[in-house]
Amino acid sequence: MWLTALAILSSAFVSSPQAKWVVLPPTDARTSLPSQIPADAKVIAPGDKWQDDNHFHWVIGDLQVPEQIDGKPVAGHPVGLRFNCGDGGEVWLGGKLQARYDNDRPALVLISPSAHPGDAVRLAAQVYAKVQGGDHFSEAAWVLIDEPRAVGALTLTLDGAHPGEKVPDGIIGLSQGGGMSDYDAATAKKLKEGGFKWFRMDNVLTPIVKRDAAGKLTYDWTDLDRRVDFIHSIGADAIFAASYMPQPFDAIPDNERHSAPADYNEWEELCNLAARRCADRGKPVAFWEVWNEVNAGWLKPGPKDTGAEPYAGIYREAIGKQPKDADTVRRFEAYCKLYRATALGVRKGDPAAKVGGPVLASGPFDDDSKGPGVNGRGFARGLMLFCAREKLPLDFVSWHEYFQPADKIALEVKEMRRDLSDLPQFPDAGKQMILSEWNEAWWPDRPHDSEIGAAWCADCVTRCFIPEGLRRPCLFYVKQGDDGFRGDWSILMKDNVPKATYNMAKVFNGLKGQWIEVKGTDDEVSAVAAWNAPEKCLRLIVVNFKDRYNLRRSVHIAHKGLPAELEGGAWRRWTIDATHSNVWNDRSHAELEQTGSGAIGTADLDETLEPNSVTLYEFEARR
Repeated sequence: MWLTALAILSSAFVSSPQAKWVVLPPTDARTSLPSQIPADAKVIAPGDKWQDDNHFHWVIGDLQVPEQIDGKPVAGHPVGLRFNCGDGGEVWLGGKLQARYDNDRPALVLISPSAHPGDAVRLAAQVYAKVQGGDHFSEAAWVLIDEPRAVGALTLTLDGAHPGEKVPDGIIGLSQGGGMSDYDAATAKKLKEGGFKWFRMDNVLTPIVKRDAAGKLTYDWTDLDRRVDFIHSIGADAIFAASYMPQPFDAIPDNERHSAPADYNEWEELCNLAARRCADRGKPVAFWEVWNEVNAGWLKPGPKDTGAEPYAGIYREAIGKQPKDADTVRRFEAYCKLYRATALGVRKGDPAAKVGGPVLASGPFDDDSKGPGVNGRGFARGLMLFCAREKLPLDFVSWHEYFQPADKIALEVKEMRRDLSDLPQFPDAGKQMILSEWNEAWWPDRPHDSEIGAAWCADCVTRCFIPEGLRRPCLFYVKQGDDGFRGDWSILMKDNVPKATYNMAKVFNGLKGQWIEVKGTDDEVSAVAAWNAPEKCLRLIVVNFKDRYNLRRSVHIAHKGLPAELEGGAWRRWTIDATHSNVWNDRSHAELEQTGSGAIGTADLDETLEPNSVTLYEFEARR
């Protein structure tokens, strides 16, 4: 009876020129690819509402290759299917995992490199339990794919004969909101293995101060010392956001710690004592950011922060027009006062410390006309003008960015430098940019658990951070205290099990020596390479990522560009993709995984890059 129903169901799907889809009963966890369609499967169609039941579902479609797509003949051409359903999932074809997707980053599967109209195709997608968004079966669409992209090989050529600038000591750093889930030696060891050279933390001053009934202030440095000691133990520079406000200092009652201080002199003294304590202990904090995301409202001005004309005038000059919102100007005044008090206090306690801001939530724009941001230009350019007039240090500029693609972040870098270009008193601020929070999304999101988030981050590194000279991106955040998959931002899980994003950062942080040029990349495949002459090792990182509809790609890596010292040596490959170095796919294969090796001969390498993948190649001299 069951097999008869299946045969009738499948026969109806194959004979129809239109796709027919069914959804299988829910499960509490991911399951293997089903071999058959059960009798209780329900018919579903693109556009239908997706059930928000926090379960996993298989969606299976029996399709026929059409004769035309968008009015163009299909026969003999590469044909693909765009797919998006629910909050994210994985797409299978021919018994093989083709791609994972997120509701914001839908999948593209190559159905046939040379299609025949009428051919039957069965496609299966496991749709994941909901974490964030995606409440529809939103897309299952045929598409013609350009032949060079679908079946051609992209040639990557290394120019090892002309090394460029020195590779910075560390490419990716860390960021943590509030305290760590633990400060164990094992966690420190794992982060040291990842090569992280700077570590940004906010909320560092909140718990320090207490005021007794007589009004006397006391200071408890336990939490600050623990953070400093931990960062020092992994060999990283500390970047501390001078935030948030200890409640005894509040100008207005605010249990969320967002108040400006009632007395800016008390705040200045706290910054002085904190910076001096770290320096006196032999573990100075290298960078002090002033506050956190003030442009988004995370600072409540006090009664004395009235939006007075000196501050209103600076803000007006910064944005080039009359500000519409008096509350924003009041907040800008409070921030200027807070910045001045912080800078004076920190420099008094540690004259070598660097001070900067404005720690924007998103880029230095006031609206979405140029890029993401709210009040960004007012606070960024306004801080620059204020520091110039007050003769205050501005050693770096900093902001946060999530979700935006690499080209948007590159625009933010350029805008910051443009605004600094007519302020020669800050020669280092444009060189020492800090993206002090950064990850695939600012909300809990499935890609944080899998290779999708790792590839998104890698694309930012290759297309923005390295070419634009953004020296200190800080990956948010370090570690969750359990081993659950819920789209958490962490790069480490319980027991220091790495996510794919940790492995990605480790790969980039292993680059040493001098940059060398990689020619032949496109808008989907990006690459960077570095030649470490003392070790006689060339490292090449190739990233296959596209924000939407990323496709499996073939690449041809030309050997003729390798330095002469590598002749007769060996190559090795490490892979981060859907099935390698990926705890979401397999907990037993969470660590960075070597996937190939061989001798460096006369033949070039012909490789296949899976969607959302990061691949490291090492070419070493004979040992």
